Amino acid sequence: MFAEIRDRLLREKGNLRNIAAQSGVPYPTLTKITSGAVTDPRISTVQSLYDYFEANPDAAESGTSANVH
Repeated sequence: MFAEIRDRLLREKGNLRNIAAQSGVPYPTLTKITSGAVTDPRISTVQSLYDYFEANPDAAESGTSANVH
């Protein structure tokens, strides 16, 4: 599951701040995941990102995600 999450984050690399705000996963953690510095994140991190992508299924496919106001 982590590999799929990482792939989706890489496709959404320009929206990591938005993903961080909506998922509750800190932005620095997302950058470490996408850079490969983190290869074994906490289960709670993977779950939060999984939940985010489940709630926003078009985010990675369309290259956009909802804006945080």
